[in-house]
Amino acid sequence: MNIRQRLNKNYNELNGLYHDISMKLGLSDSESMVMYMLYDIQEPLTQSDIVKATGLSKQTLNSAIRKLEKEGIIILEKFNEKSKKIVMTDKGQVLIEQKMKPLVDMEDRVLASWTEEDRRKYLELIEKFKVQFEKEVKAYDKRK
Repeated sequence: MNIRQRLNKNYNELNGLYHDISMKLGLSDSESMVMYMLYDIQEPLTQSDIVKATGLSKQTLNSAIRKLEKEGIIILEKFNEKSKKIVMTDKGQVLIEQKMKPLVDMEDRVLASWTEEDRRKYLELIEKFKVQFEKEVKAYDKRK
């Protein structure tokens, strides 16, 4: 297995683990991503903010938001002419603490088990990959 195949295998398996924990938390992957972002950032976000950060399609994100809104977990407040902010309700704050804190705690324990050098190196390499891959995607767009 070459490095690209190993990278993709690990990326896909990691996504599978996030899917598994979302299911255990009683959430769809997209609902979990919305709640995770709101928990992690600790401030209202626009749909555009979440699309950019997660890669979710607007349609998928909209479906998750509608479901969370229907369940009284979030509300949408006007932000400007074109967008609304996603805001946690009191019920949502309780739920997000119950469901997202355990997930974030798991991630924090894993990262805490690494040396500072491993954490720095991992971030440096993943950021480098992202920047270079973004250039490749933009170059591909220009060829079309």
